[in-house]
Amino acid sequence: MSLSALFEKAYILRKTFLTRHTQRHHSQFGEDVVLNDWLDKHVKQGFYVDVGCYHPSKFSNTCFLHKRGWHGINIDMDAIKVKCFDLARPGDCNVHAPVSDKKETVTVYNYSRYGLGSTIDPEVAANTEMPVYSRQELETRTLTEIIDASPFAGEAVDLLTIDAEGHDFAVIRSLDMNRYKPKILLTESHLKDIHAILAQPMHLYLEAAGYRLYNWVGFTLIYALPDNGLFKER
Repeated sequence: MSLSALFEKAYILRKTFLTRHTQRHHSQFGEDVVLNDWLDKHVKQGFYVDVGCYHPSKFSNTCFLHKRGWHGINIDMDAIKVKCFDLARPGDCNVHAPVSDKKETVTVYNYSRYGLGSTIDPEVAANTEMPVYSRQELETRTLTEIIDASPFAGEAVDLLTIDAEGHDFAVIRSLDMNRYKPKILLTESHLKDIHAILAQPMHLYLEAAGYRLYNWVGFTLIYALPDNGLFKER
């Protein structure tokens, strides 16, 4: 093994297991605290799909579910992040790909070796103050395609969480809701007014699909089907 490969392996091990975060929760804004409180204690297992998974524990909406015994698919368009999931969650299906509702070649813009805010939007990249650290050309895949190609094809999706830096709606549209309709769905919006959120196309799409907006935590909108069978009776 070359010296550069050894350094790469050591870096991935450090990022996977020694990344520090001081919060008493794994999610960026405490979304997992809300979900953990809502989930029925008898729900020991489930299936999650995490798009824009970033890190196995830091800023993760699925880490507590993984610890609880759930399994799933973790997707990121940055290969080094997927390698961390391969180490931390070897029983999951970990996928390196950008997700979209149309098939095309896109440029992935990263602002650091392992950081937040990677984007496939050239306008966002051009207007970000941070310099671009790296670029990579990748083929997009639909969410339905990724699930179908995984070991969990055909399994009911209990929770879908999306952090796609402005492309969340495209990710949602890429999922065949007739086959893989998530019981709980987390997505981001940077709108600051609830009336604007309720008027945006993504909300109207989810509302028409039968979802209710249950909570708003940080940038994260927590939707769920009313009779999802996962929440406690209140």
